[in-house]
Amino acid sequence: MIAQRCVNCSKKVEWVVLGINFGLFLLKGWFGLISHSRSLLTDSFESLANFIITIVVLVSLKMASRRADEKFPYGYGKVEFLASGIVNMLLMIAAIVYIFISFSEMVMVGPEKPPGLIAIVAAAISILVNYIAFGYGRCVGEKLGSSAILANARINLADIGTSVAVIVAVVGSNLGFSQLDHIAAIVICVIIIKVTLDGVKKAVRGLMDASLHSEEQHIRNLVEDIVCTGHIGDIRARLVGRSLLVDMDIFLPPKSVLSKGLETVGKIKNILYRKRKDISEVSVQLLPLAGTGSPMHKTNHQSGNAKSD
Repeated sequence: MIAQRCVNCSKKVEWVVLGINFGLFLLKGWFGLISHSRSLLTDSFESLANFIITIVVLVSLKMASRRADEKFPYGYGKVEFLASGIVNMLLMIAAIVYIFISFSEMVMVGPEKPPGLIAIVAAAISILVNYIAFGYGRCVGEKLGSSAILANARINLADIGTSVAVIVAVVGSNLGFSQLDHIAAIVICVIIIKVTLDGVKKAVRGLMDASLHSEEQHIRNLVEDIVCTGHIGDIRARLVGRSLLVDMDIFLPPKSVLSKGLETVGKIKNILYRKRKDISEVSVQLLPLAGTGSPMHKTNHQSGNAKSD
């Protein structure tokens, strides 16, 4: 049973993270300009990227919550993958362009005046605030089993690493390593590219219905003790937004009573909905264990009727 306070937190966590990321973008951007720190300015763009990604998550989750209709019988869940893929690609391109700009400035302009130490203040605030946002998001994500909230929390954790790089760059530049600020800016861009590339890969896997072997094996382990007189066939899981759609074949002896088969189906659905909060729909097909022929029965459980404690 999910505590009510966790449910309440889930409704506001993304809005809290949205405000934090936008505030950090303004803070680091302003301090980056007045301190002339390339690395802090680049770090501010990462906060902007996090802000945009959070907006995409909010909008796509809103669309994904719409009920399935005749036009989209499987629902709108995949809009989250589509939006995430487009945004991450744009952010990746921007980071690549900024790498070339920073590298050309470092080579052609040469040593510049080291950034002001005030940039360290902004970086330290960023580390503290991002750690709070990460802890909050991780807590809510783990309690609710939400991969989207957990993914956003990990983005804030990555932002901590880039802020640490800013502090190292500013201190190093003032100690005589004049190019360290440019180098740190390039490193931060590489981190942004890594994060966005992972986002693109996840989006492609979601859109292409990539095989979820680990999920399918876990589902098999949960239900294998229920089917005592038959055999579990194929189990197929597909990700639609934050929800899993599960389809499985159960082979029973040809002379099995249909009511016994339906009872098995009910037990399978009950345990999956209780153990896996991310499963929105389970479809079970009963088939004869030996010989050929048409399926004995097929029953579907729509997500709208699913309710588990």
